[in-house]
Amino acid sequence: MRQGKWMTGWLLLILLVTGCVRTQEFNDRTAQSLPQEVQMVQTALNEYMKGTPLLPLKAAQGNSLYQKYLIDFDQLKGYLAEAPSNSFEKGGRYVFVIADPGKKPKVRAMDLRITDQIRDLQTRVNAYKEREHHLPKGEIIEGGYYALDFKALNTEGLQIPSPYHSQIKLPVIIDKKGELFLDYRLEVMQALEKEKKQPSSQVDLRELLWKDSLFVPVLSPGMVLKDGDPVLQAE
Repeated sequence: MRQGKWMTGWLLLILLVTGCVRTQEFNDRTAQSLPQEVQMVQTALNEYMKGTPLLPLKAAQGNSLYQKYLIDFDQLKGYLAEAPSNSFEKGGRYVFVIADPGKKPKVRAMDLRITDQIRDLQTRVNAYKEREHHLPKGEIIEGGYYALDFKALNTEGLQIPSPYHSQIKLPVIIDKKGELFLDYRLEVMQALEKEKKQPSSQVDLRELLWKDSLFVPVLSPGMVLKDGDPVLQAE
């Protein structure tokens, strides 16, 4: 009997280790292939835009900036053989978006693991608001944003690993309407330290995060520079 339990324990351990190795292998493959796929979609978009001023977009998935410009791969047929393997359309965990819909649109990726976690938490917030007739908000931060009161929601605090530096955790914040966002100010402060010239007060500082990265700061409020520090602004 003891031998059976011992064998079962070892089998479970082997399965766990094997699963971890496969997960790491998957993450490594994704890290290697995503840059090429972003560039591939960028090239296809550039060719597509030579024939039309209209961006190849599908319906927005949210109100924040980077959820509004989602690339529709069906419209890129003829310029792109198929959707990238890391894309949501192919069962991947990224949505390919246009970060800057201006004259030179830039392709970037949006991590669905982040939006999925916040979506689950948003459901809790909505239920709380309907039940209690007020928001689970803590101390005010700035720009109409507040810390989220996790205790009121009867749930453990949640901080999301940043897509730029995984050791940095992004606090979840809430606006006056009860919509959840992520606070990227610490990431922006690090990006500002690398800038040779300080941006003007009119520049949306979120651009500093995606311009040299594969990822957009999904669910981030607008940010501008004030007295040398990034300040949150309502969309």
